[in-house]
This record gives sequence, C-alpha cells and structure tokens, in this order.
Amino acid sequence: MMPSLPKRALLTGAGASLAAAALPGAREAQAQTPRTALVIAAQIDDLVALDPHHSFEVTGSDLLKNVYDQLFVLDPTKDTAELQPGIAESFTVSEDGKTYTFRIRQGVRFHSGNALTAADVVYSLRRPLMINRTPAFMFRSVGLTRDNVEQNVRQTGDFEVQVTFNQAYAPTLIQNLFTANIASVLDSRLVQQNAGDDMGNSWLNRNSAASGAYRLVRYQPNESYMLERNDQWWRGRANLQRVIVRHVPEAATQRLLLERGDVDVARNLTPTDIAALRGRPNITLAEFPRGTIQYFSANLTFPLLQNPKVVEALKYLVDYDGIANNLLPGQVFPHQSFIPRAILGAVDTRPYTYDPDRARRLLAEAGHANGIALTIDTANSFPSLDVAQTLQASMARGGVRLEVLPATGAQVLAKFRARNHQLFIGIWGLGYPDPHYNADSFSSNPPGTDNPGKLTWRNGWDIPELTRRTESAMTERDQNARAAIYRQIQEEFMNTSPFAIFAQQQVQVAHRSNLRGYMASSPGLSAIYWLATKG
Repeated sequence: MMPSLPKRALLTGAGASLAAAALPGAREAQAQTPRTALVIAAQIDDLVALDPHHSFEVTGSDLLKNVYDQLFVLDPTKDTAELQPGIAESFTVSEDGKTYTFRIRQGVRFHSGNALTAADVVYSLRRPLMINRTPAFMFRSVGLTRDNVEQNVRQTGDFEVQVTFNQAYAPTLIQNLFTANIASVLDSRLVQQNAGDDMGNSWLNRNSAASGAYRLVRYQPNESYMLERNDQWWRGRANLQRVIVRHVPEAATQRLLLERGDVDVARNLTPTDIAALRGRPNITLAEFPRGTIQYFSANLTFPLLQNPKVVEALKYLVDYDGIANNLLPGQVFPHQSFIPRAILGAVDTRPYTYDPDRARRLLAEAGHANGIALTIDTANSFPSLDVAQTLQASMARGGVRLEVLPATGAQVLAKFRARNHQLFIGIWGLGYPDPHYNADSFSSNPPGTDNPGKLTWRNGWDIPELTRRTESAMTERDQNARAAIYRQIQEEFMNTSPFAIFAQQQVQVAHRSNLRGYMASSPGLSAIYWLATKG
C-alpha cells in the first residue's frame, strides 16, 4: 500500500467578505466580490507556454490541468496518487505487453463544441514528438520517437486507439505517464485551423483547444489569466464559474491583498508572512504536499569524496529537523529518499539524524581526524542559498569547513552538468506521478556512456547493478512487486549514494476562510480549481 501524505493543516478560520478590487478594472474600495469567482494572487511570470505539449513549469500545470483533459487522471480527493479513467475510459494490453488498446470516452465535447474522438487522441499523442519541445523526452523514454510515432500510435476505431511501445512496460507506468500534461487531448480540428508553420504551437501558447473543467478566456503575460467554467464538462460542472489568477510578484503585496479581501488566495508567502497571518480572523492557513524534493549531492569524481565514510559523515551533518521546523517551517517536511510520499514505492525511512560526533568519528576513520574543507555550489536565491548557509553552520560542528559558492541558477547548473562541483544543492520536481521518473535520474546510470541528463552521472556514481534493477522496475507488471523493487532500490540508495535528500516540499498558502475545497497542490502535481466553493 502506498503511504499517505500528511493531512492538510487547517490552522485558523472564520467567515469573511471579499472585495471587488480582485476583478480586473474594479475600484480599490472594498465591496463584496461575486460568490462565483475564485481570485488568486500568485507569481506567474514563469508562465511562458500554454501549449500543454510544450509547457514544463509548475505554474503552467496549475492552469493546464484545469483546462485540459488527459487520458488518465488522479483522484484529487485522495492523499495517495490513485489512478482513475480519464478520456481513456478503459484499456487492454496485448499478450506480449507492448501494445495498449485504449477505449476512448464517448460524449465528450471540446470547448469549441466539436466532439472528441479517437482521431483527436491520435493527433494529440503524435504531436508532442513532432513539435519536439522539452516534455517530448517523456514519450521517448518509453520508445516513442518522431520516426516511429505514426506507426506506433494508430486509430483502430471511432473511439479506439492503439499505442505500441518498444518494451512491455508496467501498466501503472504508462497510466501515470498519460496523466501528465503531455498526454492532454487537443481539439485537432481547431488546432489545425490555427496551425501556422509550427503545428499550432505559437497559437496554443496564447489560446486553448481543450475539453476540461474550465476554458481559457483571457491570458495577459506577466499580468493575469482568466478561466470560465465549462458547463458541459463530462466529469460534472465545476463549483465556481470563474477563476482569475493575478501576477503579484511581492509576497508582502499578496499578503496585503488577502488581508483586505481583494483576493481569495495568497499563493507565494514567505514564512515571515505566514507567521504574521497565524491566528488572524477570516484567514485560513493550509499546507499541500508537492512531489518536489530538496537534496545536496557529492561529486565522486573529486578524490576526497570517493571515500564512502566521508560521504556518510556529510549525511550526519544535515540538521534535517532544523531545516523543516526552523528554516522552512510549513514549506517542507523531512524526507530522505528520492520517491516523494504518495507515489508508488515511497518509503518513510529516515536513517540519518544530525549527529556531529558520529560524523567526526567517520572522518577520523577515513583519515581526516582534523576535519576537511569543501565547497558547495548553490543558486543565490531562496531557499537554496538559505539552506547552504544552514549547512555551513551545521557541518562546522562536525569538522567540515564548508565554503558557500552562490551564483545564478544558470551558472550553477552549468557547473553541475559539467561535473565541476564538489557539493551541489538541488531541487528536483516530479514530472509525472510515477516512481520511474525520479529513479531514472537518482538510481540509474547505464555503463559505457556519458549520461549528462542523469543526476547519477553528474555526481560520478557508477552503479551497473542498481541501474539494472531500476530498468527492471519499468517492466514489472505486478504493481505490488513493482513497489517492492523501488523500496529495495531506495534502501540501497540511502545507504550508499552520494545524495543527501533532506526534505520534500509542500505548498503553503493563506486564503479567506469562506473558501472551501481549493487545493494549491494535489497528487496530480497541480492546483485544483474545480472543487473550490465559497461559503
């Protein structure tokens, strides 16, 4: 059984009135906002692509998962990532395990009014590889390529589609992959009417061709977007008629708008802002776990770090509870392996605690009784820089003199990808809710080739046997057996890897207390708007 996420914390609450200033063009004076509108203050300047086969940012997923339908979905009401039928209402697998036949749901209509058919699904599964944007690697990881996709993705009936993969992958892997934005089903007729010379990529980055809970009615880059309810949605009509997300870059301004009632939700508050709002009337604080982990890693191509006792010592010099409870309270919780909670095969084992004395003994056993000196590369932004400075202090007590080397995110990543770091602080998000997505980078490093996209390779960790087991987990068709393989892989990973995973992130928000059902994050890796209601 998959472990459950921590229960969402609801810390304060009371009734509230909302302000009309939340709506575009409204005056600043406070007045009651429509009870049918959800208004969110958030940082959305990283929203660069609205095409679901192009977008690869969390902010984009929040919009897209509320606008588009995918082949499969995750139940947003459950704390574990439980799969449900989506546009694919059922499927069968061939005897050799390679060919999936999907039965497409009938009666679904796009926002344009066009009926959704198997032809739209085929177009939508082929298109990501043809436009070849960043998310296309997900389909390539299961053997679909630009050269073979027309042959391997075929319409076999008005409401039937067959997809043939290069191996007999685990059905749960394929289903989880097809919950991702890259598996969003497009209105192929509408897209082709606006195709231009890039299969509609430019047009879809400002418009939508969807069938989901809401339709996009306005998008102003770096300012706002507005969604209107799709009253004909096959899953049932959303509770609120309209969603407005305003770009508010400053956390202090988000907090002010919330306190005044100008917005329903403040999405990007700092721990200081959260502390100031705690106990305030008409305000509720809530926490939603996200499948993003924080870690630091040691480059094993650096001679000093090739001694396992040195790396083990570093793992005992992380103040895991201090980071969660003092540095980033409410924004993370302690977690020490690469599969996030709620995902198949996750473990809650925490073998490491902050123990400077034990770390000193390990360094002495490694021949460094007088301690060692290391550098750590980090982005010069919150929270990575703050974590690096906390590690600098905690490691000093265990005999490690740590020099923090801050730089821009691009500079740090370039150094990391070139294997020129000693220690590196990273944040890793789950691209789709399957353990393979993370295992592919944390416990796989195929021998004989350079694998610069994998975190294992970047840290010089050669693991042919663990790589073999990671690859075998992709093809284990029994879900319980598959979960057991990932648990075994993680136990070895925690004991032997050059990674110290110290936290899993959660989204911490404040909202007006008359708002119910809004989810800032979900097992499906996105915000959920369609369950929100106002009292």
